Amino acid sequence: MLTIPAISLLAIFVGKWVSIALLIILAIIRRKDRAFVEVSLLSTLLLLLTELGLCRPIVLASMFLLLGHELRRNAVWNIIVYTALGFAFYEIYDLVVGLNWNLEYVVFLSLMGGLTAALIESVNGGEFVLLLAVATVYTIFHIYAINVPLHQLAVAFVISFILSLLATKSGVADESGLLSATLIGTLTIVFSDIRFFVVLLLFYAIGSAVTKYKYSLKLERGIAEQAGGARGYANVLSNSLPALFFVMNYGVFGSKAFVAAFVASVACALGDTMASEIGKTAEKVYLITNFRRVEPGVSGGVSLIGEIAASLGCATVCLSSTFLGLLDFKSALVSLLASVVGVHVDSLLGATLEKKGWLNNAGVNFLATLSAGALGYLLLR
Repeated sequence: MLTIPAISLLAIFVGKWVSIALLIILAIIRRKDRAFVEVSLLSTLLLLLTELGLCRPIVLASMFLLLGHELRRNAVWNIIVYTALGFAFYEIYDLVVGLNWNLEYVVFLSLMGGLTAALIESVNGGEFVLLLAVATVYTIFHIYAINVPLHQLAVAFVISFILSLLATKSGVADESGLLSATLIGTLTIVFSDIRFFVVLLLFYAIGSAVTKYKYSLKLERGIAEQAGGARGYANVLSNSLPALFFVMNYGVFGSKAFVAAFVASVACALGDTMASEIGKTAEKVYLITNFRRVEPGVSGGVSLIGEIAASLGCATVCLSSTFLGLLDFKSALVSLLASVVGVHVDSLLGATLEKKGWLNNAGVNFLATLSAGALGYLLLR
């Protein structure tokens, strides 16, 4: 796939339309190479979208990062290579055309692209997904443009990476979980402050610990988490993306309602995790839609011990956030209410849409935590 990065460099000098023509011609010539054709067509589409406002250097940088796919190795190496490639391309573009982006912003953007690309490589996403994901992330952080001092970015990245690495070494997360948690953690710190990261860390620590609760019993019942409960990217992102969305908006707009939304989202994630992991050990479980007895571990099942665990999990996050000075008493109560509602949204979605195969567990978690945060925001805006 070296041709695509070469065209992205050429596009700096010859322009968009010549590059599009080359991509189409090469796609026709190599029409039997399905992967190349797909990436060429996606590159063409992205370049055409620059006519509608999509940032041209971002599209070209995303194409250039495909060069890293040929150099991929392990997680740390991939982060370094992809970040360096992104930075190098933006610097070349600046020298030839001019960007007027300061160094801090270029480094931040390059690191976000590097982490994203490394994450895609960890799950063998392929060049098409790699290009699409990097272009999307670059675009998001071009819209949510912030200038992060290099020392702050470095500290945020190192803290997030080291803690995520320790989680991986202890079996709490796999490689994709390491990369996604590093990405989420770094962004949380740079858009807010360390207190928000502590709230996220609380969720991961307690959530991982409670996964081990009566693990042998859950294993015997065939409902234990796979790989000893190690978190992968799907689990991390589905539980954390809504929280990241709210904290990014807080960083940009400064509204305290986004803080309550962030806390409600994280509280819902922990409450749901505790309800699920502890509820699986219950003897009497009932489906939330009709309250008929079901087997432990069935999606949408609720139990007395699960409800207590959910409430405890939600309250733990809300009280901790209050102790850290993120919320006052009123906001904490709103976040608690929203998070408990979110936990039950999770159960309802599990009993309906997940049962019908319209959503998987990650989709249910994402919508539940998003609904909790949205409710918290609406109640306090």
